[in-house]
Amino acid sequence: MVTQSLAAVIVTFGEGGSRIGGLVDQLSRVAQRVVVVENTPDMPTPRIAGADSIANGNRGGLAGAYNRALEHLGGGTDLVVFVDQDSDATVLPELLADPQVAALLARSDVAAVAPIYRDRATGLRGRPAVLQGRWRVEHLPREFADIRQTTMAINSMTIWRRAALARLGAFDEGLGVDHVDTEMALRAAAENLSIWVAGAHVFDHAIGQRREWRALGRTFQTGGHSPDRRRQIGRNTALLAKRWGWRYPSFAMLALARLGYETAGILAAEDRKLAKLGALGRGTLAGIFARR
Repeated sequence: MVTQSLAAVIVTFGEGGSRIGGLVDQLSRVAQRVVVVENTPDMPTPRIAGADSIANGNRGGLAGAYNRALEHLGGGTDLVVFVDQDSDATVLPELLADPQVAALLARSDVAAVAPIYRDRATGLRGRPAVLQGRWRVEHLPREFADIRQTTMAINSMTIWRRAALARLGAFDEGLGVDHVDTEMALRAAAENLSIWVAGAHVFDHAIGQRREWRALGRTFQTGGHSPDRRRQIGRNTALLAKRWGWRYPSFAMLALARLGYETAGILAAEDRKLAKLGALGRGTLAGIFARR
């Protein structure tokens, strides 16, 4: 069982922020501190029983919300878990009670441990990417019950060691939303800090408006994001490939595959195809030619 002190950070955006009282109650049972960041522009600081509340107004996007929460927390806890407003946190007590999870979070060479997410729309579990050295990329299987090392994990419901975050630095506010977790995971890999996924612990989570589609006998899921989000995805994917590809050519290949996957999903299962493809292409070009 995890014995270190834990803080929980909930980032809210839009109308969903008014309905998180139950989530705060859930997290208060396992966390010593709960911080709610209202990230909707022009919204006042919320007042929620059982939580510290701050307003960020989407400054720096999701990365900015994470950073303001960590600044607010100071150095008072050993661990922090980030939770999106649309994530189901009921798995957190059993995750914290897992002896293997506790052992990993006690190690100085570990950055974070996460449960595996299951998409609310499609029912499919995620397949985190693992960079195998400089040139190979693998994905974890959809179904596994042990704890496996990964390179990438979505940030929601991931438990980070505060000492690791202090070593890695602030989340990159230049990215805003998309690939904020990817960029931090790459920094962790560069510092030889490992990230682990516990396949026996599953939480429901919504990413965009996903739809399932099939090709060549395999099942895929498309993101369903708006054209503007597709522009951001294209930009940040290309930007990180340029920034990290020299160190991890395998990540550059993964980024290229991601852009191809986005394109295929739009063509196979989404509406507004031309608008989304155009936005993805413009964003990709912006990322390639960005200075940072």
